[in-house]
Amino acid sequence: MKVVKMPGPMRMVWGSVIAYWLAGIVNPAFIAIAVMIALFIPILIADPFFPSQPEE
Repeated sequence: MKVVKMPGPMRMVWGSVIAYWLAGIVNPAFIAIAVMIALFIPILIADPFFPSQPEE
């Protein structure tokens, strides 16, 4: 099994901001994408505190 490195919280914040900015230019549906990315940030922050698999 391969370990996947998740992006940092600041990269997620910038992605959310860019998606919100694109909503005004391309399509209003990008606001939903920005909200979903922003709601994913607490999961990334809490993930190291509650690992799903024990450390090897």
